[in-house]
Amino acid sequence: MIVSLPDPRHTVTEQADGLVLRIPSKRNVLVVVLLSFMLCIWLVGEIVAPPFLLQSLFHPPTFAIIIFLSVGAWTLGGVIAMYIWLWQMKGCEVITVSPTALIIKRAIFGWGRSKHYDVTGIRQLRVVPFNTLTFDYGRKTIRFGAGVGETEARYILLILTLRVPGLAAVAADRSSEGTLEFVITRPENNNAEEDSSSAC
Repeated sequence: MIVSLPDPRHTVTEQADGLVLRIPSKRNVLVVVLLSFMLCIWLVGEIVAPPFLLQSLFHPPTFAIIIFLSVGAWTLGGVIAMYIWLWQMKGCEVITVSPTALIIKRAIFGWGRSKHYDVTGIRQLRVVPFNTLTFDYGRKTIRFGAGVGETEARYILLILTLRVPGLAAVAADRSSEGTLEFVITRPENNNAEEDSSSAC
């Protein structure tokens, strides 16, 4: 039996503002099931909470404050759980690379905050354990591209460095003469830029 080639998780498109890579979030079925159950309980709590809040107004201030803080914490926890659930279901990481900037956006249904990084400030773009792409930006370490396999992560690295050669990662080894060796390995699967069924 011949094992079929797996589809890449990412897709690549050329747009006016640069090369755009989209990586859908990696869904964890167990997390989705647990959060779905927790959100059902949370929703019931949100429905029954207003009467308790109204009744607390007729009690001593200390009791009312405790009730309001408890409901607030319950609501905040539910909002965080809802965000994680939505990210699991419809999250997408959008990476846009141009000669001047690398833009990383974590979006849900297309909505999300974009972070812009000047390519001249990016150092040591590389693949680290757990197949995450990483680079140094000033005194910060920026990570993106989680959820892809090692081969696909290296292929994405290749795409970025071919588009902007200045992003090429520097190997940690130094030769006896003190020079740095630039290493880029091309994976065997050269069709990773084709559309994927899991694209977002």
